Amino acid sequence: MTADERDLVTRLKHGDNHALQVLFERYHPLLYKTIYYRAGDDQLSQDLVQETFLKIWARRSGLKPDLPFFPLLAKISRNLLQDHFKHQQVRGRHRETVRLVTEREVTGPDDDLKQKMLETKIREVVTSKMPARCREVFSLSRGGGLKNAQIAELMGISKKTVENQLNLALKTLRKHLRDYL
Repeated sequence: MTADERDLVTRLKHGDNHALQVLFERYHPLLYKTIYYRAGDDQLSQDLVQETFLKIWARRSGLKPDLPFFPLLAKISRNLLQDHFKHQQVRGRHRETVRLVTEREVTGPDDDLKQKMLETKIREVVTSKMPARCREVFSLSRGGGLKNAQIAELMGISKKTVENQLNLALKTLRKHLRDYL
């Protein structure tokens, strides 16, 4: 960390708009590339850079001028990207549920009840029987539609770890859903 950066962060902490502008111009290209590498989407990357600096501005009073500034930017942007993918995952689940409901043939009440029970049991197994990392990998893969390499990059783990976590998730589901399959 340079003295100049420390001074800019100190000024930003005290509400200096110009310091924010200088830091934005300095770190925008690198932060954009970092996000784009993970997201692969130009518009999303631009939006997340903007949102990262908005969060910095909103939380400026808690800044620590003695700590390097870019790792803070990277952490905030990584969290925003994870939130974006989780939101996409939820939207995908809702879209899929709507599609299934609208495409389903007319069935009896027993079939609907069994389907709801299975869906409830799956959610229960995922939330209560899987370790946190396993649950996150499974959700990003199955719910978010991400590829193993994308999940590995997003979570900062190896592709092999992602594969192992998915295998564990599927094994857990098979074990706990045996009566439903």
